[in-house]
Amino acid sequence: MFKAPTGTKAKLKRLNQNISALLRGQVEKLLTPSADDTAHAKAAGLCGVFKGPVNASTTRDYLKQYAPKGTH
Repeated sequence: MFKAPTGTKAKLKRLNQNISALLRGQVEKLLTPSADDTAHAKAAGLCGVFKGPVNASTTRDYLKQYAPKGTH
């Protein structure tokens, strides 16, 4: 048996879902690595949200504010 918010089990039964099979599938999905497990996949929604240079790795003026003097 699993604890779920009130009405969740009834909704699953109305959808004709086998609750045990659904839970087993979700546990297996959590334990199986996939292509969606990359850092980029997890942060894709944040891409382009912040303002900054197109490529901070090659923009020396931008990097100067973060690197100690004489290290670049």
